[in-house]
Amino acid sequence: MNSQGLNQLLDDMQNWDKDKRFMAASDLMQEVTNSSQALDVLLQKRVCQAFLKQLEDQSIDVQGNAIKCLAKIVCKFQDQQVGEVLAKLSQLVLEGKPEVRDIYATCLKGLLSELPPSSSAIACQNVLPKMLHGITSHPLVEVKEECTDVFHDFLKRFGDNRVVQWSDQENMANSLLNLLKPKQFKTSLKKKVIACIGALSAVLADRQLDNLMRTLLADVRSAQTKAEKQKYIQCIGTVSRNVGFRIGQHLREIAPLFLEIVNQATEGDVNMDGENEQDHEVVENCLHAFESVVLRCSKEVGPHLDELSNTILNLISYDPNFYDTGDGGEMMDDGFDEFDDEGLVDSDDDDNSWKVRRAALRVLAAMVKGLPDKLDEIYKTFSSPLISRFTEREESVKLDVFITFGEMVQHAVVKNQAQASNMAASTQAAGASILELPQRALPKERPSAQSLVAVLPQCVAQLGKQLRGKAIKTRQGAMVLLRILAESMPQYLEPNLGQVQEELVRAMQENNSGMRLDALATIRHLAGNFSNPSVYEQLAPQFCKNFLLCCKDSYYKSIAQALRAIGAYVYTLRPSVAQASTSLTELLPMFEVLTGKLSATDIDQEVKESALECFGDLVACTGDLDPFQAPIQACIPPFVERIRNDVTRTTAIRALKTICSSQVKVAPLSSSLGAIGGQLSLYLSQNSRSFRQQCLDALVHVFRKCGQDVPQETTEQIVSDIVPFITDTDLYITDLCVQVAVQTLITSPQLAPTVATKCVPAVLTVCRSPLLQGSALDSILNFLSRLAQYPQHVPFKQLADVSVVATAQAQAQRQVVATLAKGLAAVVVGSPQSVQQEAIQGFVSQVRSGAAPVEVELALLALGESGKFLDLSQTPGFSETILSQLEHPQDEVRLAGALALGYATVGAMGTLLKVVIDNAQQAGAAAKGQKTQYLLLTSLREVISIGVTKRGPGESNLAEHLRPHVPRVLPILCQYADSTEESVRNVVSESLGHLLMVDQAAVLTALQPLLTNKESWRCRAAAIAAVRFAAGKSCAAETILPLKERLLESLSDEELQVRKAAWHSLNVACLSSTCSEIFREHTDHIFECIKEDSKQRAELIREVDLGPFKHKVDDGLPLRKFAYTVSCSLLSAYPEQMVSPSLVDLVLQGLADSEDVQVICCQLLQDLCSWNFALYRIIGRIGDLVEPFDRCIMRCIKQVQGKQQVGRAKDMLRLYARALRTVQPIAEQNQHKVFVEYMARILKDPVFAEVYEHANSSKDAL
Repeated sequence: MNSQGLNQLLDDMQNWDKDKRFMAASDLMQEVTNSSQALDVLLQKRVCQAFLKQLEDQSIDVQGNAIKCLAKIVCKFQDQQVGEVLAKLSQLVLEGKPEVRDIYATCLKGLLSELPPSSSAIACQNVLPKMLHGITSHPLVEVKEECTDVFHDFLKRFGDNRVVQWSDQENMANSLLNLLKPKQFKTSLKKKVIACIGALSAVLADRQLDNLMRTLLADVRSAQTKAEKQKYIQCIGTVSRNVGFRIGQHLREIAPLFLEIVNQATEGDVNMDGENEQDHEVVENCLHAFESVVLRCSKEVGPHLDELSNTILNLISYDPNFYDTGDGGEMMDDGFDEFDDEGLVDSDDDDNSWKVRRAALRVLAAMVKGLPDKLDEIYKTFSSPLISRFTEREESVKLDVFITFGEMVQHAVVKNQAQASNMAASTQAAGASILELPQRALPKERPSAQSLVAVLPQCVAQLGKQLRGKAIKTRQGAMVLLRILAESMPQYLEPNLGQVQEELVRAMQENNSGMRLDALATIRHLAGNFSNPSVYEQLAPQFCKNFLLCCKDSYYKSIAQALRAIGAYVYTLRPSVAQASTSLTELLPMFEVLTGKLSATDIDQEVKESALECFGDLVACTGDLDPFQAPIQACIPPFVERIRNDVTRTTAIRALKTICSSQVKVAPLSSSLGAIGGQLSLYLSQNSRSFRQQCLDALVHVFRKCGQDVPQETTEQIVSDIVPFITDTDLYITDLCVQVAVQTLITSPQLAPTVATKCVPAVLTVCRSPLLQGSALDSILNFLSRLAQYPQHVPFKQLADVSVVATAQAQAQRQVVATLAKGLAAVVVGSPQSVQQEAIQGFVSQVRSGAAPVEVELALLALGESGKFLDLSQTPGFSETILSQLEHPQDEVRLAGALALGYATVGAMGTLLKVVIDNAQQAGAAAKGQKTQYLLLTSLREVISIGVTKRGPGESNLAEHLRPHVPRVLPILCQYADSTEESVRNVVSESLGHLLMVDQAAVLTALQPLLTNKESWRCRAAAIAAVRFAAGKSCAAETILPLKERLLESLSDEELQVRKAAWHSLNVACLSSTCSEIFREHTDHIFECIKEDSKQRAELIREVDLGPFKHKVDDGLPLRKFAYTVSCSLLSAYPEQMVSPSLVDLVLQGLADSEDVQVICCQLLQDLCSWNFALYRIIGRIGDLVEPFDRCIMRCIKQVQGKQQVGRAKDMLRLYARALRTVQPIAEQNQHKVFVEYMARILKDPVFAEVYEHANSSKDAL
């Protein structure tokens, strides 16, 4: 940028040609903003003066361009120039030419919006005083109006500046209020003043806000005219929307006053005591205020909720100009054009009562969003009346009726919940599905949903009438509501689908793309959650024909949605292999469409992905049907190309998995398996872990489905490529790789030597890792069991070699020995009977030989693991050998013997169970006998724990074998319930809890004396803990229901350990998918107990003398941790009942506790902020979080700076950062200035800023 060029542009800005002036200004703006060099001060002044002069240009275009350019260009200049321009523009607004005053104001507002936050002080210094002077002292109303408008934008942009906060805020508010009083002022000025008061209220201090609200309420009461009352009510509503929760303290005055005004205004209309349109405006403004406070002050509005509900119930049907003749909704369908002046409706031009109905509907929607604990009452009160309003005569209000009912439907369910209990509404069993995949879970219903479900048939019938109407907007709104019903409650909409089938068909044929998309989405959601396939089979001829038409649409979204709908609908026509509907032939033409979509390269990406998904679904259902063989074969080559394509490969591989998950034989796929397998194998070298995981998952399904058809050389290549990924660093990838190897052994036994040679070394390395667990361990055991069928390749000796773990730590050594024992057992169980007997005898001999303890431990555990699947009771000397090890000098060997005896009993219930019980009864009362008896109880615990869930070969539950022995077992367990050893009591509790699922009556009888034992807290604690183990096994709710009252009573037990056991049991029960509902009605009592047990108590803190120093031990800390943990579980299980400001009090209390408690509290805070409806309830308490978080963060920062416990301090800082990151968006959205200011201040600390940045980028995600 050279000065000569700039001077030329400045000269051209004064040219006589307006076009040249316009272009010169634009070019100058581009030069300045794009240049990296700063202009000198004199040139900056010239540029600013040139643009200011153009604001007075005779050409409107030049003026508008100057406004835009000046706002952008000044931000590039020095602060001095920025201040001068702001001062000049502000002065021109006050004293400039009247004809261009609005231009100056517009330019000043644009400049304020472009200035960075760092210019806040300059703006306050140069703009604020002049605008306040114009508002208060200038004689011209037009100047006041422009100043008010600028002041509004200034407050929105820089209202949080300290200059504003330290100014005389009360004087500002009074100055603005004074502009509302003169009647001669224009309406436009009053509207701007009201908006400005709202912006000012957001930055007012609490005392000034209180004074402002008192003044406004007094003005409402003293208003002489309805117009005057309306403006003050509108002002209160604007303030409530800007200050949010802070208005809650004034609701005790606002709510009764506004309700009185609303009732008086609407009653006057009903009685026809003189019409005045301003009444409706007043009522509308009152309702807008209620909409805001219901969302943000749900607790404070509680006392007025009943009266408000009754008022809203009346107002949603408030229509004083409509006289019902008794014909109901039928009359509404005929249209209102036929009504004359003597008919039923007054002129719409004179009727604005629709504003009242619309505002009432919005209040109702706010109640649904902000009062989740009142949903049951809301549904019972409003469901039927709202459905009756589907016949609303004003179209815009009718659309709001649909939207409000849609909100009610969406809040009746909790989506994306995968609990198995939610599947109860579906009659389609998982085994009957044509796909070998878990079923899609239906949205979880809230307990209050039943009131809404009861009126759904009536709702669908009314929607059908609206869909048959002529108004396109009404039909579109009704279709959107139908789609919401299909998304949220498909199981209840399905029986009523016949009532709207013609309307859905008509919508798919519409020219309106929105109608088509909503109709297709409705069918897709219903079909994706179907329970009665016959409903869809009857509709298939109509629907499939229209699906095909939509696939030929010109709009890409319609094509994509139609393809998705077909993919979902085909499962309803073939829900299982045996149930193939004849209507499937209706889908034959689809393959021609798919061939084109899969081959085309110039179509939208969404259409490509939808076509691939649709192809996968269609082939999964029709792959074995003769009419479909040729069309499928034609689609396979382009499908393979899509797998090779970098853009579509992810979706194509997902479709391949769908095809391979089907229970039908897909013959056309066989010819391409070599290419598909080779490509997937090639993709394993990609860096993306998620993509590698997807490829391995697809390979598992390919081999499981048609592994025998994969070419041998391709299989060998795949096996070679998976070996590098069999490691203990990523167990999930290892699991998938081993599954591929297992499927290879099953489908290609001739490749067993290759698989063994390449995979066994890597598998053995993983087996010796203490990290191996879960599904990866299960897959490896399955692999070893399959490999046992090839004795020459079995790594038996390598598995039995314990020398590799001799140097490991004790805990890691035990874990590795247990894994190796499971591997040995898997090999033994999978081997021929002769090999089994030889191996078992070898284990027994090794135990008897007195070998090294670790070798004896391995042999014992291998015997036990083998005994889970084999009957070892007939093995000579087995019982005596195992029992003798219970007296071994080494603790590890004794425990291994006890576990081995328990495991082996599972496979020989008929014989060894009696041995265990007999020996437990016969063990003496001496110390040695008690130790042996504890070990036998451990054996018994393993038997019971495995027996209640494991099924034998005949699919009979092994618990049936336990039931006859329960009377003999219970006295032993009850005897040890009072043991002083906590480990013994844990064994007793676990056994009792599991036996509760075997013989409920007997165990309940045995538990009663323990629960009521006043002399021994240990008995009470052990009995209460039994509930935890029963719930942990997902027992039926009826199993622990008789113990509910006793469990709740135990929360107030005088003994600390009993309460601790009760909290632990309650926590497990609340998180159980089967038992959580039994405690829903007791959340208030439980929370009161939580508040009591979460307090720190001085009497529970004791001082331990350690010689050189004294150490304080807090015995109440474990109990407090349990109490806080249960509060998290309650929030997860019963959010509607638990969300309240009291939870924030709990968090505040916990942040003053130990760091262990703080960890739980931060998680509780994050969970609380994750519920959308909770935000309106806790926003008022966010400011209270500042002080405790500041205290905790500053403590950790000092530790980091002082290099004291740096690792732990940074861990805690990360925890605080994640919690604050969750709260910050809520505070910013609701303009919570205390919290926002704190975040701005704390982020200036370099230590915390670094941690927060990492937390914000998820680099420290666990």
